[in-house]
Amino acid sequence: MGLREFRQALGRRRLGNFIEHRACWMRVRLARDPSWVVQRWDGERGLRESKRIAVFVHYDDKGLVHPYILFHLEQLRKAGYSILFVTNSPLLLPAAIDVLKARCGLILLRRNRGYDFGAYKDALREIPDLAALDSLILANDSVYGPFHDLGDLLGRADPNQADIWGITDNFEHHYHLQSYFLLLHPPALAATEFQRFWKDVCYAQTKELVVHHHEIGFSRRMLSAGLQLEALYPYRMVAMDLLEDLECRSLENPDWAARLPQRDYLKWFHKTLMAGIPLNPSHFFWEPLLRRHGYPFLKRELLTRNPCGVPMTQYWESVVRQVSGYDTRLISRHLQHVLHNRCV
Repeated sequence: MGLREFRQALGRRRLGNFIEHRACWMRVRLARDPSWVVQRWDGERGLRESKRIAVFVHYDDKGLVHPYILFHLEQLRKAGYSILFVTNSPLLLPAAIDVLKARCGLILLRRNRGYDFGAYKDALREIPDLAALDSLILANDSVYGPFHDLGDLLGRADPNQADIWGITDNFEHHYHLQSYFLLLHPPALAATEFQRFWKDVCYAQTKELVVHHHEIGFSRRMLSAGLQLEALYPYRMVAMDLLEDLECRSLENPDWAARLPQRDYLKWFHKTLMAGIPLNPSHFFWEPLLRRHGYPFLKRELLTRNPCGVPMTQYWESVVRQVSGYDTRLISRHLQHVLHNRCV
């Protein structure tokens, strides 16, 4: 395909995404009460009196709730949060429902429309008064962990410093907090623009649309409304730390990278950081985040697909064991279920 044909194909793709988004937005506007929830179960730990709620989004095509997810839920509970569990799976196995009931206040099964943001939207409707909460967490099963105590981590999310906290932030396309784990304080929950955002969320079926219009759009709209956003592991801090490390190594031994099998990657990586080109930190910075900064998660996609081709991910278990007492069998057993013809 030549450059002209590529640009034409890209234009058609963007036009198709725009048409889908507008059609989806119109369906939300015209529907009286759009929701894709098809079944619900009350848990043993009700939400009614809860002042701290964590909405946790899940998907498994076989209806399983893997042990690494149950560990994540337990850590949220230990940190003082009641759990509203919402799954986009086609079903939930009876054994999974029983296990979840003991850990959650409410369990929702919904049709898989709109990915995690569609699920967040439907789940938030189940909370009668968001503005009355002390804090709200939006989390999903796209990460393994946490590898460290969540209570200590969330204690750093100072409400006097920011209204909305993420674990990591990203400058790709536009500045935004990555949506796999967000903590919202009362000023954000009471903001008119926060309510408007969720009303406007459409049940898009294209991941690219969800990322651009919802994940990135959420941060942009909250910033425009005057809310303060911060990341516990900000991109600039980690990027500068990496640059300093690479440059120190080069000064001490100019030929150190030449002997490494990933030398071409390191050369590209250094050049990209020096040019200020944004990278996805949860993928490209995974190792230094874990080793040096106490990062609590590891992106599941990094181990199952590695879409960016980040080298050395096969050493994930060694790195996690060096920095945490987390049972890495929770990860390896999940990988046994989802990976085929590949060893990680």
